[in-house]
Amino acid sequence: MAKSVSTNQVLLVVCMAHSGYRRAGIALTKGDNYLPLADLSDQQIAAFKADKRLRVSMADVAPTAGSVELSDGVKALTFAEAIAKLESDNREHFTAGGKPQCAALEALMAKAMTASERDALWLEYQANKESGE
Repeated sequence: MAKSVSTNQVLLVVCMAHSGYRRAGIALTKGDNYLPLADLSDQQIAAFKADKRLRVSMADVAPTAGSVELSDGVKALTFAEAIAKLESDNREHFTAGGKPQCAALEALMAKAMTASERDALWLEYQANKESGE
């Protein structure tokens, strides 16, 4: 029986392993992988969900950039949206050096975040903030 799937629906597979890690016949990159749900079999989805090195959720991806609504009702925020939710005086949200904690960002953005990724996004965010964007 064919699945009835919207073209906006994707399987968000967050890979905690290295780029090139393979599961269900698909090579993944470290971090977020948006896979069109219509292109995946039930067996592939089950294989992704069973792998402890992957976090899996369904998402509806809007045609424009921005937040993603996950199937469990959680809204995956953009970096800027996540920063706005963090408390600057909370050490679980910001480091002593003033950078956002990766764990706090991961929870709000529903994706894995390395310190180097966080640092690059933080510099970009600061530059945009200073330029008034």
